[in-house]
Amino acid sequence: MRNYTLALALATSALLACQSKSPEEEILQHSQTVSSWTATLRFAGEQWIANRVPASFVQSTAEAAREELGKEIQEVSKSPVRPELRSPLQKLMTDARSAGNGLRKAVEAGDRAGAAREVGRLVALQGQLATWKRGAGQ
Repeated sequence: MRNYTLALALATSALLACQSKSPEEEILQHSQTVSSWTATLRFAGEQWIANRVPASFVQSTAEAAREELGKEIQEVSKSPVRPELRSPLQKLMTDARSAGNGLRKAVEAGDRAGAAREVGRLVALQGQLATWKRGAGQ
């Protein structure tokens, strides 16, 4: 009987672990990824403006962010979550990707003032993402 109880407990645990997340939980996870990339781009830009990292660091960071944010945008566009929750996040994601591209271009041009403007956009986006998360229930 003890082995049966143990097997049942293990099977139940495995079943619970395999359950998929709700669309709302999934979209919140995507928003966290966007928040992380936004913070990473901001940090890279701030460090380059302060002459603490080479341009290549910012460029490779911005390129990785562009690729990953593109994937996130595609995933969120497929989400069955209600449009009033999904659409604002898609816009924030697109804006973050655009700011990352702008940062990369400013760094390539050696334009610290332009990079500072993009960092400012990223700061604003971080605040908007936090507001969106509060509205989404996180």
